[in-house]
Amino acid sequence: MKKVALFAGLAALGSLPSVAQSPINFNARGLVVVSDADMAASALVDGKLLRDVTSRDQLTTIKFPVERGSKGLGTALVSNSALAGSKGLAVPVNGGLAFVLENRIRPEDAVAEYKDPAKEFPAGEKLFVVDITNLAAPKAKFGFPVGRKPTAIDINKNELILSTTDAGKELVFIEAGPDGKPARFLNLPAAIDTANKIVDLSWHPSGDFIAFTLDNSNEVGLYKVIREAGKLKNVEMVGKPIKVGTDPTFGRFSPDGKHYLVLDSKAAAGKGTAEGDVVVVDFSMDGAVEHKVAGQVPVGINTGSFAISPDGTMLVAVNAGKSGAPWTEAGAGTGASLTLCKVAATGVPTKVADYPFEGIFPQSVAFDKDGSNLAVGVCEYLEYGSGNGGVEFWSVTKGDTPALKKQGAKISVGRGAHTLRVIP
Repeated sequence: MKKVALFAGLAALGSLPSVAQSPINFNARGLVVVSDADMAASALVDGKLLRDVTSRDQLTTIKFPVERGSKGLGTALVSNSALAGSKGLAVPVNGGLAFVLENRIRPEDAVAEYKDPAKEFPAGEKLFVVDITNLAAPKAKFGFPVGRKPTAIDINKNELILSTTDAGKELVFIEAGPDGKPARFLNLPAAIDTANKIVDLSWHPSGDFIAFTLDNSNEVGLYKVIREAGKLKNVEMVGKPIKVGTDPTFGRFSPDGKHYLVLDSKAAAGKGTAEGDVVVVDFSMDGAVEHKVAGQVPVGINTGSFAISPDGTMLVAVNAGKSGAPWTEAGAGTGASLTLCKVAATGVPTKVADYPFEGIFPQSVAFDKDGSNLAVGVCEYLEYGSGNGGVEFWSVTKGDTPALKKQGAKISVGRGAHTLRVIP
């Protein structure tokens, strides 16, 4: 009895060693991150690649709960590009495979600078498949051509939809087999003007519609999926695309599929000077009336993308600010932030607060499976030496007064980390 009483007393006083707790909380099975080693973030501003020619693009897998050291983390060499924005990676809900777009390829080692990297970087054409069944040891399997400079990819079960800049291949459908190989490959009629290109697309939660963003006309539109015996056969445009802001890019449906939210970044990546907006589009799913803009909310400067909580009540946008400026400029490496918004039943977000943090050119953010935590991909840090990218974590307070709090640890990944996906 004395031993029991002593044990209870020590526990009450906090004198006993507690069960080890990880400083990273993230309620998911895994996380997949892709990193582009071919240029520094500041190359988007001044064109100077500042790369280590011995470094290679890579994909990193992270198994939760994380442990100290590298146990539970794995990497595979996979060509990818930050110039594709935040839709260059697709992972099915149950994991198993990762699909990575090769929007651009590695420049020759002698190339150190481009006047305009977005225009001059050599074009890629492949989709790569990576086996991520074992999150501690991902394996790059194979790649195959899908079209010149593929711009975006999204997945619905085993159905991939992606866009390229090739005429006749603007909209590509792939039914992936269990090993990732294309069981069916269709070039679908995009029904867009030849001066336009699709820069972003998203499956509707039902799998019956696909939303898309057009660059030159700054419009967002909707395709209806036509199926035969349960298989995708074709798509047809629903109504007319609607103009959204001045530079719409990344988009996502709300979890219930009633609203489509689109980022109007207002400028080319890294070159923004004004706040972007998240715009809410209500599609007419039957085309009986015109699509309409239902509202919008200002977010930050040089916003890369946003995430919507699983219950649809919160939205978090990730902003690079001026952090991607050349390090010789005043304010370089600073200005990154998260913008937290509440989302009303109408689908329209209202800004709650901004949360500044250190890190250069963060572009991707994701909630865990119950919306209790956030992961944020950071391209690099204001640190000299070989340099690394990172994944940082934030805890989420839910309810009528939501809030974010930065967690105490991060995970180092390859320099140039630009897109992440969660395996719930």
